[in-house]
Amino acid sequence: MKLLLENWRNYLVEQKVAYSGVVLDDESKQKLLDLGVPKGWVSEAHHMTITLGPLSKRSDDEGALYKVGDEVELTVVGVGQDHRALAVKIEPPYPINVRHVKFPHITIAFNKAAGGKASHSGKLQEFEPVNMTLKGIVEEVPQ
Repeated sequence: MKLLLENWRNYLVEQKVAYSGVVLDDESKQKLLDLGVPKGWVSEAHHMTITLGPLSKRSDDEGALYKVGDEVELTVVGVGQDHRALAVKIEPPYPINVRHVKFPHITIAFNKAAGGKASHSGKLQEFEPVNMTLKGIVEEVPQ
C-alpha cells in the first residue's frame, strides 16, 4: 500500500511539469533581445525546451543527460524569422527529445497580430549563421 501511495504521489508531481528546459539567465536573454525584436511583436527569449514533462522519465537521447539545477552553455548557430516568429537555432551540449521539439531553438519573439505563437518558431526552416554563447539553468517548469 505504501508503494502504491508513493507511486501515485510521484505521478501527480510529474503531471504538474509542463516542460523541462534550459531557462536563460538575464544576460543571455538580453543578448537575444539585442538581436532586434520587430515593433509590435511579443518578446520571449526565455528558454530552450528539452522535453515536454519531467526529465525523470526520459532516456539519454531524450534529454536525461540534463540534470535539474545544472548550469548549461548553449551555442547559437543561426537566427531565423518569418512573418510569425523570430528564433535562434541552438547546438545543445546533449540531445533533446526531438519527438517533442523538432530542433533545438529559443523563441526570441512572435507576431501575435499575424496569428503568431511561440510554437511557430519550431517551424522556421531558414537560418542565417550567427555565433553566440548563452547560459541558463536546467529546470522543470510547472504548468
